[in-house]
Amino acid sequence: MNPNRPNRIDQRLVRALGHPLRVKILEVVQLRNASPSELTDLLSAPLGNVAYHVRVLEKCGCIEQVATARRRGAVEHYFRARPRSYIGHQDWRKVPKSLRDAVTGSALGSFFDRAADALEAGTMDSHDDTTLNWMPMAVDEAGWAEVAAVFQAAANRLEAIHALCRRRMEQSGDVATPLIVGMAAFEPAPDGWVPDPAMEVGGAAANGASANGDGLAEGEAAAGA
Repeated sequence: MNPNRPNRIDQRLVRALGHPLRVKILEVVQLRNASPSELTDLLSAPLGNVAYHVRVLEKCGCIEQVATARRRGAVEHYFRARPRSYIGHQDWRKVPKSLRDAVTGSALGSFFDRAADALEAGTMDSHDDTTLNWMPMAVDEAGWAEVAAVFQAAANRLEAIHALCRRRMEQSGDVATPLIVGMAAFEPAPDGWVPDPAMEVGGAAANGASANGDGLAEGEAAAGA
């Protein structure tokens, strides 16, 4: 994504977040190459809907076609996520401030769902070195910047490990072990703060965005989506 074209970046990111099925597709193709028909089976969604959202994600620059293969007499197109396209990457913070709640809400919602599923399935603690910790801190302005730099360096290193693992597995044919990595640094709510039940954080009512019943941004429509 080109940092010199912020308006185009904003449009791509907002469109990519425009439907929950796109988030699920992104999660799958972060771990493995997949075709629309495979995604249909994995996500239990209609092929027409999946194919449409795959095209949107490809147009937004979040995924790329990496292979084709014949299957059941038809040509299958296989896609994978492009680097830095996962929900929650700092590139997603480049959307306008009024839309950041939607970005954060999508990232947290996806993360919490995966964490809850792992806990219920018994995989959360299946490895002795599973990492799960958080800590409160008090920092000045320079300290905030230093923490952000630590997280950015860690994210860059994790991306490099992910890319290296994908290359190794493509050569070896080894089966991937899914891994969710979560990192967060944010200012907490002030002491005594009470949530307003009328507010829908991260939703259309909170950020002023308008969406139709399918979760598509206003002005974006898809036949059968």
